[in-house]
Amino acid sequence: MSEPAARTTAVARPAKRLSASRERTILRVVYEILAESGYQGLHYEAVATRARTSKATLYRHWPTKAELVTTAVSFRPAEDLQVPDTGTLRGDLLAYLQLLAEWMSGEPGAVISGLFVTMRNDAELAALLRPLLIPAVPPVRAVCERAERRGEIALDQDVRLIDELCAPALFMRHALLGLPLDAEFVEYLVDGVVMPLLIRAT
Repeated sequence: MSEPAARTTAVARPAKRLSASRERTILRVVYEILAESGYQGLHYEAVATRARTSKATLYRHWPTKAELVTTAVSFRPAEDLQVPDTGTLRGDLLAYLQLLAEWMSGEPGAVISGLFVTMRNDAELAALLRPLLIPAVPPVRAVCERAERRGEIALDQDVRLIDELCAPALFMRHALLGLPLDAEFVEYLVDGVVMPLLIRAT
């Protein structure tokens, strides 16, 4: 009677880590395609071709499209929106919204605004991206806290409202209306919307 055939057991091995330069190349390509074609236009095959890698490599390190995109976004975070201290609340707000306008007009704005639409219908992507896109301490809070220390305002409200009003206004003007996010519009937002909200008659 013949002996039972020996069983072969496949040993799962972790994916070999990509080199830092290889990872940068791949994630840069992902970001470029997102800016050009949006989330729906991003395909593993296109990334593999442009980054000169294989789809198998991509799937090993980023099994889902949401993971691949989230890694690319986290690898290229939004420009540092550290607002310079101009000495006044109005000056700081103008500087902050001008930085936000420049960010929204550039490549990062194109990527993120496209992802916002997809997040509405893609629960996995939304769950992964939200922690990256919503800072624990928004820059506008630092602006308002400085103004409070100067005695310009009493910080008794949730200043996230400023971003919730101004960021969509900038997005609509740029992406939907096709109008420039120039200094005149930034001044309009600061003087016509933000300052009246923050400065109250005592």
